[in-house]
Amino acid sequence: MSIKISEKVKSFPETSGVYRFFGNKKILYIGKAKNLRKRVQSYFRNSLKEYKTNKLVERIEDVDFLTTNNETEALLLEQNLIKTEQPPFNILLRDDKSFPYIELSEKHDYPSINFKRTRKSEKNLFGPFTSASATRLAISEIQNIFNLRTCNDVFFSNRSRACLQYQIGKCSGPCVGLIEKPDYEQDVIGAKEALKGNFSKIISKLRSEMNFNSQIENFEKAGEIKKKIEAIKKVEETQIIFSGGDQIKVIGMACEGEEVSFVVIDVLKNSFSNIKKYSFKNKLEKNAKEITEEFISRLVLANPQIKEIVFDGDEINSPFFPHITFTKPMGGKKIKWAEMANRNARNLLSLRLQRSMKYESSMEFIKNNLNLDTNNMGIVGFDVSGGAGDIQTVSCVFFNASGPDKSKYRYFRVPIKNSSSDLEALLFGIKKYLKNNFNVNLILIDGGQTHLNYIKKNLKNIKAKFVSVGKGEKRKYGIENLFYEDKRIEFRTNNLISKIFLDVRDEAHRFAIKNFRSTKRKNLTQHFLQDISGVGPKTISKIYKEYQSLEELSKESDIKASKRLNLDNLKVKKIQDLLKEMYN
Repeated sequence: MSIKISEKVKSFPETSGVYRFFGNKKILYIGKAKNLRKRVQSYFRNSLKEYKTNKLVERIEDVDFLTTNNETEALLLEQNLIKTEQPPFNILLRDDKSFPYIELSEKHDYPSINFKRTRKSEKNLFGPFTSASATRLAISEIQNIFNLRTCNDVFFSNRSRACLQYQIGKCSGPCVGLIEKPDYEQDVIGAKEALKGNFSKIISKLRSEMNFNSQIENFEKAGEIKKKIEAIKKVEETQIIFSGGDQIKVIGMACEGEEVSFVVIDVLKNSFSNIKKYSFKNKLEKNAKEITEEFISRLVLANPQIKEIVFDGDEINSPFFPHITFTKPMGGKKIKWAEMANRNARNLLSLRLQRSMKYESSMEFIKNNLNLDTNNMGIVGFDVSGGAGDIQTVSCVFFNASGPDKSKYRYFRVPIKNSSSDLEALLFGIKKYLKNNFNVNLILIDGGQTHLNYIKKNLKNIKAKFVSVGKGEKRKYGIENLFYEDKRIEFRTNNLISKIFLDVRDEAHRFAIKNFRSTKRKNLTQHFLQDISGVGPKTISKIYKEYQSLEELSKESDIKASKRLNLDNLKVKKIQDLLKEMYN
């Protein structure tokens, strides 16, 4: 440890908080501590440490800290920072699935209620719920009570008469003016309270409205409110998932080397209701107890309603989870759930190990022939779809030593000026993808030596290395050629090394076809400017009336265009930004 860091750590307070390690001006690791000074000093003592911890310490160039009022705040801050910064030495959780939520968007004057799958919660999302079917059932019950619409905004804006949902009593018909906006807003507020489980608050408010309507002898309206109250009571009694999720989690764990797998079983009303699988890399080779504590902290942040965790492993007594009961199963249903969770965790780990072994020979080849660090591997494959004069898209897929990482997949629409050839489009896609600052050290191109030379010639200042996969004899799969550094290798004579290269190329091709078809289909049904929120057929019609071409609009000042089109300046800027990608 340098004298500078040593002196800095001595000044750290002996209170709870979060500490951060920096190397090469980037965050390497984020941790929480009950006593900041003692915890950070423990990294720099001469006592025997694990190999990976030593590797981390060797790279530390600076440290800092953030204090909190208590351990719980430290836990929350640590996990939020990890989620935002994604340091390489922290556990970065990878869930195998998205979660079902109910979306109640407020972007429209008459918000719709919809089913949505996503990995992370947002402002207008309620959930996550235990299953897709339960989520849809919840939406149906909300519709029965509050008559909110479920149609999309395009369908809504083009209605001239009420649809079937209105006829069967599930929608109040806002699309054709059958309900006033203030009344619809009250229904939206009521739906939000129901989704939060505040039934008594809704019923109390509705009773006041019912009594008021009875006093003024508006008995028809009072009767409608009474029916609504009865429907809410029925939902409250059955508790159709409006509690926001499960309160008991059963955790199973398996690990080997850097690979760690967790399985979480959700328990609802003393019965198995759902199973979720997670996996990640244990880059600091922490012990089972430390890994479990870090995993549980992420789990608790995503599911704050957890009251009990069943875990058949080392006893956990952490000050960071004061409100949670940890149970070691001794018999009955809980021991069966724990066995199921552990069995599924072992199966998940086995699959991950098989996947990592699949690319073992490829990684060895990359290490020996391209002199790249395979412990921090980032391979990007590119493919172009479409031809000159047509829509062109560039698709980009990202692989590490374990396989694909879909969070780093991207695809771009190619501007007209770059669409004269596939190579120009490919060059545009590579330059744009590298602006993401992902850890890319190998770029794979689908093509022969000519393609490789062209890209290398036009991308001279790129630190990553380039390879290309070209067709072999009779264009047969498995006998392709790998081109790198003016060398060529035939895969049929080196079959084992081909695995990752062919997988990256094939995945890039699959992703390219999928995105091209989606873009093409969309262009046949609606104008591409409709991708911008708030831009519809009327706005597009106005643009074509005022301008001879979209290129003319892209070159005009936003202030002038705003006045000419009678649109707000922000919307015009968004339109022009999209057009500049195509024409400038």
